[in-house]
Amino acid sequence: MVSQLDKALGVLPTAAAVQARRLEMIAGNIANATTPNYKARDVDFRAALKQAGDTPRLAVTHPTHIESPDQLTKDALMFRVPLAPSRDGNTVETHIEEAAYGDAAGRYLAALRFAEGTLSGMRKAYRGD
Repeated sequence: MVSQLDKALGVLPTAAAVQARRLEMIAGNIANATTPNYKARDVDFRAALKQAGDTPRLAVTHPTHIESPDQLTKDALMFRVPLAPSRDGNTVETHIEEAAYGDAAGRYLAALRFAEGTLSGMRKAYRGD
């Protein structure tokens, strides 16, 4: 049975967990930037949410306004295609990875702040503030 807390938080805990996993993956890419034949990997956020069963469904006024979640790939782990491949087979591009890390960190913090706001609102309602 789904608790009231689970209903209130919705997809936020799963979103934070997926972003945390993505941060780990990107950090591993950066750490292996000089490893020959290392292939840079990333996590497809939407596919990971879909696999977790928390597919967000948004109401739209026209079918082409938002990409349908049903058209997403099933595998959440993907490999990056390098812009300038190196001779040793390594596909890590440090500047791309650093930008992706910053993006993932921001999204992780956003998920935590949204969850914090939801919990704060629930606390206020409980206290009668």
